[in-house]
Amino acid sequence: ASLSSFKRLPDTTIKIPWSQNDRKVFLIPSNTLFCRGNILLLHGWNLAPLGWCEQTSLCKQLRDAGFNIIIPDMGKSIYATEIYDETLPTMAQQPLKSWLTDTVLTYLNDSFNLFNKETKNFIVGLSTGARGAFAIGLDRPDMFDGVVVLSGDYDQTLMPNDNLMTYFFGSYEDYPERWQGEDNLLRKADKWELPIYIGHAQNDNVVPWQQSDTLNKILLKAGKVIPETHFPKNYGHDYTYWESESQNIITFIKKICDNDIISEK
Repeated sequence: ASLSSFKRLPDTTIKIPWSQNDRKVFLIPSNTLFCRGNILLLHGWNLAPLGWCEQTSLCKQLRDAGFNIIIPDMGKSIYATEIYDETLPTMAQQPLKSWLTDTVLTYLNDSFNLFNKETKNFIVGLSTGARGAFAIGLDRPDMFDGVVVLSGDYDQTLMPNDNLMTYFFGSYEDYPERWQGEDNLLRKADKWELPIYIGHAQNDNVVPWQQSDTLNKILLKAGKVIPETHFPKNYGHDYTYWESESQNIITFIKKICDNDIISEK
């Protein structure tokens, strides 16, 4: 039976193999009789997978609105396409983007009937999870109906001294082709086709808000999608800011669902 067949299921944790270890995937069912859709929720780099649910009201609001929430433990992943000889061993142990797109989403679809076309499906990510959300939205636009990205980074060449990227790709000076290539999401942003909400606090001292501002400008120039954006000045890179976006996220998602209902009539 599918997860959406029941009014409530106990929260379920499954384990899906990655490399030498299993990774947890948390399945949190909606609080409503009928499921409206599924949210792939992507946490930040090295943040607790359930932290967004525990420290903000977002998950409760999503569940009350009729959405299942699926949270994979991505650890310290940067959602890269491959691992290099220069990749720090602890970084090399983290899941690649393909684990999520090819293994996790396929398993959830086959075993739980999740992320099928009978429901509305969204990706919501913060920080490095926002990077992941954009990467997956580029790869699998057929599977999702909209994407929310908060406080994300999309072009590592704009932060050439960033430790995370250097630990993974090697230095920008030595390996510019890696920094500018397949894993540079801004270079592929003109292919983007899904509705998107971009949020980023201007006082973010971890990821410069210009990352999101630049993404917005590139999408506008490409002309396929007009993003919804919010770049408030009085927040940083933390759950205080991310909580402040909860209602905006709910509004964005509901609007897509309601517009489709109207268009079907």
